[in-house]
Amino acid sequence: MTPYEAAAVLHKEVQFRKEDTIRKRNSRLFRAANALRNAEIDVLRGNPSPSKPGQLPGTVTGTLMRSWNPYHTEGGETGIFGILSAAGYAGYLENGTRRMAARPFVDKIQEKALPKVMAIFAE
Repeated sequence: MTPYEAAAVLHKEVQFRKEDTIRKRNSRLFRAANALRNAEIDVLRGNPSPSKPGQLPGTVTGTLMRSWNPYHTEGGETGIFGILSAAGYAGYLENGTRRMAARPFVDKIQEKALPKVMAIFAE
């Protein structure tokens, strides 16, 4: 094998491994976003209503719990994942307003999802 042939084989192998790594990362991003979504359902399901300030938001209709959608981006060298709420009032519950004390839930969702997310990316 000539040096040029060896370089071509090496280049092909590096390209294959890079594409394989990106494919695995994208799969993990998708699974991690779903783990966040599952943690959100666990955290927001069945909380008593009305909730007290500082407690998790109470469940009346379940709209907040059902409004979350997982997302992930697969661009270039990095990836991002998360969940977004379609309920316009989610931020008011998390942060409160001048007339209502906060009912924080984001940190609890992250705490619940963290072990599963870490396990996904440790594979």
